[in-house]
Amino acid sequence: MKCKVSVIVPVYNAAKYLDEMVNSLLAQTLKEIEFIFVNDCSTDNSLEILYEFEKKDTDRIIIINLDENQGPGGARNVGLQYSSGEYIAFADSDDYVNSKMYECMYEKAIEDDFDLVECGYFTERRNKEMMLWDKSMEGEVSFDNRVRMFMSCGFIVTKLYKRSIIIDSQIQFIHKIQFEDVDFLSRVYCKVQKVGIVDRPFYYYRDNPESFSNKGNKSKYFDIINTFCTEYLEHMRKEKGYNILKPVIEFVILGIWFDMFKAYVTKSPKIDINSLQKIDKEIKKYVSNYGENIFFVERAKHDLFKDAFLINSFDSQKAVVILENVKI
Repeated sequence: MKCKVSVIVPVYNAAKYLDEMVNSLLAQTLKEIEFIFVNDCSTDNSLEILYEFEKKDTDRIIIINLDENQGPGGARNVGLQYSSGEYIAFADSDDYVNSKMYECMYEKAIEDDFDLVECGYFTERRNKEMMLWDKSMEGEVSFDNRVRMFMSCGFIVTKLYKRSIIIDSQIQFIHKIQFEDVDFLSRVYCKVQKVGIVDRPFYYYRDNPESFSNKGNKSKYFDIINTFCTEYLEHMRKEKGYNILKPVIEFVILGIWFDMFKAYVTKSPKIDINSLQKIDKEIKKYVSNYGENIFFVERAKHDLFKDAFLINSFDSQKAVVILENVKI
């Protein structure tokens, strides 16, 4: 059987959700499909649950049990090594999918030899169905649409990727840190030439407070962001479109630093100018003139937090005044 789609699922202590996720995969109407579960050193009974499912569908289920914790990115990299599908998909072990998801997305992919197919999703956090991209994104990727990809970033799990885009370009995930999906998607966005859109909410994104992205290691947030920025820029500078895409690539970096900036501001009883100056100093290691980024400047026109974030690059005292007024 020729495998049309490989679905890679990193698993870490997901016993509470695994039944629903695995059952939703096994119910897929696309039959030429394989499911690669990478157990990332779970300490609960996730592995035992996977083995029970494997007995029911030995032909399509592949289980990889890691000896050392790799994080979601590292686990996905291992899954890629075992994949054989014409197209690749990723799913998170605490979510679930519509039974027609991969058949519909594969049909769209081969309709016009698309490199990437995007579908809609339901988000539990907002309790609503959403589409990241509309139909105007479909077809040959223009420069403007490539910029839109970077600015929206999105989720790795709502997409179907042509295998050659990932494997031939040697695109991998960063190991053991947050934002590995941002780096992966940015590298993919540099490569894709044709995009397909399926405007149906096939993926069900659960708001799991125990997930890797929600928990993270907040005490080492500076280290995490600095590690990410260093590797991200190293990867992006190797892309042939880097010079023309540089402002939007830097916008991606600023978005991550802004989240930290806003979290500090909203949770601190009093704004400390020294902390703002420290954040400013760290950002300038990667984007020296970030206060003038054309994409972030546009976003800041209607958001005082973003405005203060940019002003902090020039005048931290003025940023403090703005933020104190916002918090009143």
